[in-house]
Amino acid sequence: MNITFKRNGILEINDARIIYRNFEGRGDKYNREGDRNFALLIQDEDIKDQLINDANQYGVSWNVKIKPPREDGDMPFMYLPVKVKFTDRGPNCYLQSGSNMTRLTEETVSCLDDIEIQSVDLDIRPYDDVVNGKPFRAAYLHAIKVTQNIDRFAAAHYGNE
Repeated sequence: MNITFKRNGILEINDARIIYRNFEGRGDKYNREGDRNFALLIQDEDIKDQLINDANQYGVSWNVKIKPPREDGDMPFMYLPVKVKFTDRGPNCYLQSGSNMTRLTEETVSCLDDIEIQSVDLDIRPYDDVVNGKPFRAAYLHAIKVTQNIDRFAAAHYGNE
């Protein structure tokens, strides 16, 4: 994973791994109905440290979740929860299947929950605010390009023989 901190606060991330995909916004014991989200898997202590040290004007950094290792010698399990909210400003979502690029809408983005992913490039924007005197930072999807892992038969269909 390669991450670039842009001046406007946006994180540009190439070769990302995403987990806990819920682009549909389905409700379950971990999610309210209608809340679309996923998590960015963090597999590097340096990137975790960069995110934690990137504080806003209130001294609040990215909300990196860290679970202790399951076994001795393992790394802790680290991820950044990312919200997906469609407004007139985005997010811009694209799906690359072979040579076919499709722009996904609020109605079609749920397909990302079920496909086999080859690669992900994405931009995340911070949302900084104060509620009841307590500052926080939330991560929102700004743009994403998902490349689908397709089999040889689909590759022939999409023109990648």
